[in-house]
Amino acid sequence: MAKNKTYRTNVALRLTFTMLLAVLSSGLLQQSFAGEPENSAHMKAAKEFAGSEIVKQKNCVTCHTIGESGGTVGPILNLISNRRTEEWLRTWFSDPNSLKPGTKMPNFAFSEAELDDLMKHMTKLKRPVNSEEILSANSDPIMAGAALFEAYDCLACHRIGDQGRFVGPNLTWVGNRKSQEWEATWLADPSAYKPGTFMPNFHFSSAEIDALTAFLHSQQGQANDQARKWESMTSFILDARPRERGRLVAERVACWSCHGEGLTGGVKNENAQPDGLTPDISSAFLDLDEDVLKDIILNGKTATKIDPAGVTPPFSCPSWKAALTDSELEDLLSYLESIVPESAMWEFE
Repeated sequence: MAKNKTYRTNVALRLTFTMLLAVLSSGLLQQSFAGEPENSAHMKAAKEFAGSEIVKQKNCVTCHTIGESGGTVGPILNLISNRRTEEWLRTWFSDPNSLKPGTKMPNFAFSEAELDDLMKHMTKLKRPVNSEEILSANSDPIMAGAALFEAYDCLACHRIGDQGRFVGPNLTWVGNRKSQEWEATWLADPSAYKPGTFMPNFHFSSAEIDALTAFLHSQQGQANDQARKWESMTSFILDARPRERGRLVAERVACWSCHGEGLTGGVKNENAQPDGLTPDISSAFLDLDEDVLKDIILNGKTATKIDPAGVTPPFSCPSWKAALTDSELEDLLSYLESIVPESAMWEFE
């Protein structure tokens, strides 16, 4: 007998979510140009790159924003050299999968001449960040952090409300799920906490980290309504089914930032039972009674320590009651149902 409930074994075709987002958001003015003079060297370099032959040949703007418009699947590239070295970029363009297994970025098998052409343009896409000036101009740590967040072009990969991209975790509710202490550890050296992470090391100063973590912790869903309106528009245009609407909700609260891509767990969570890692929740819809699952989502669940006298695990499931309407909760459950691995669909007693 199936455990607790009959699992609906439909395997209907899923929407190609990120590609459709590119169509919906193409052409929007990007944050990295906000308040920048039209004739600045940086804007000229970005526009020159957007109009270059290599970009036209490979149709890069299908997925990336370059200059003032483009797709939303990949990061915004206007400040790419602020966060990536030339060595990293050459490796990435030579073999994207070697740096991010499973990436949507195709391997174009660029020639050396094409790589040189890309580097010629990308090395110009750098805008120095005067963090000392930003910090001295903003006595409020949250405001200083917000200014640094913009200066480092964090929305090139992350999203708050209806702004930004989907490469990294959505930060609309980051203050609800991560502590300032954990964010400080992460920002100091992301790869030390999560080897192989796509997040670059910006080598922030301690003062920058203090300001950025203050800003990040302040993000407690103030932009939730903007995100919700965007999701509603997207669902209307795409005629999204409940599980696809639920996927949008899961993106907004960034379930995968703790439970990993695919929600299969394995992210370091020091001193958390049973193995110091976040749990696999891809089968949660089957493993738990629906009322229990709803209670965890709405009211949270504290991670149990391996060593009662040891450190508090940095990740626990927070309450998402403030983030979700009743219909969004049902959509989220539909999404969780849709990702259950086929091998776990049926359990026999």
